[in-house]
This record gives sequence, structure tokens and C-alpha cells, in this order.
Amino acid sequence: MARRLRLFPWMLLLLVLAIAALIWSGVSLYRANVYNQNLEAGAMQNGKSARELFADGWLLAEQGQTDKALEKYAEAAAKGDDAIRKAVFFNTGNLYLTQSVDILESEGYVAWDKVGPLMSLCKENYSKALLIDPDWIDAKYNLELALRLSPSFAGVKTPNRYNEDDDDTEDVEKRPDGWPSIPGFPRGMP
Repeated sequence: MARRLRLFPWMLLLLVLAIAALIWSGVSLYRANVYNQNLEAGAMQNGKSARELFADGWLLAEQGQTDKALEKYAEAAAKGDDAIRKAVFFNTGNLYLTQSVDILESEGYVAWDKVGPLMSLCKENYSKALLIDPDWIDAKYNLELALRLSPSFAGVKTPNRYNEDDDDTEDVEKRPDGWPSIPGFPRGMP
């Protein structure tokens, strides 16, 4: 009997901890249920956590409100862990890539000046996602697609910069390098 009395405070503490864990689990399940119902209904989460901001950004992107979606994604990236940031960078890159392709399809290559900055942002976001997870196949594929649409010529000698002596001349004398603004790879002389 004395042994049971000595263990009674420990059993009571264990009971209180078990009840607290049960309450905490119940609240978490309730929040998850509300979260899932809002997703199914297509309603905004209006929360402050990174996951809720990410879900709101995704919903806004699906509704075609790209600017608002980018704002939500930026907030989610600032508050989230690596998994959220990786998904944010990937989805942001997808938004920029989709915008670029839509503009090119509707206006043609005349709109390349509009598309160039969007493609740069697209490639930058895919690269950031790959910095977090270098083995992510989807981000690699989309980055390669973006690079095929708009190749990066950073550090590459183009026909205007093939001479080493040009590097010693002043900036005023150098000819502008036009190749990065032309889509595709140069094919040479006709």
C-alpha cells in the first residue's frame, strides 16, 4: 500500500500530461479539419502561418490573381521552413513561366521585351528552389525549359566580345552586347 501511495503523484502527473496531449491533439485535428474544408470549398485560409499563406497564394494563383498570389508567396517564404520556401520558389517560378508563355503566345516575339524580365525571375526562382533541394527533378526540368526559352549567356563570349583586348578598353568604347536579348542560340551566318 505504501508503494502505491508513493507512485500516486507520478501516476497523477502522467494522467495530467496524457490529458494535455489529448487536448492538444484534438485542437490540432480541429484546425486541420477546418483547413481542409476551406481548401475543398475554395475559401481563403486568412491565417498567419506559412502553410496558410502558401495555401492562400496557391488559391489566388488558381483564380488568376497573380500579383496577390506573389504577395502571399513572399510572406510564406519569409515565415516558412525550407520545405515551404522550396515550394514557394517553385510555384513562383511557375507563375512567371506561365505569364511569359501566355504573353509570347498572344503577342508573339514582338513582346520579348516584356517576357525577358519575367523569364529572368522565373529562372532565378527555380535556381533558388534547387539551392534548397538540388535533387528536385521537377525544378530541374522547369529550369531547363526556361533556359531553352531564354538562354543565359552570363560569362559567355559572344561575337561582340571575342577579342581579349576589348576588355582593356573603356566602357564608352565598347559595343553593346545584344545576344542576351535575342531568344534562342545564334545559328551563324546565312
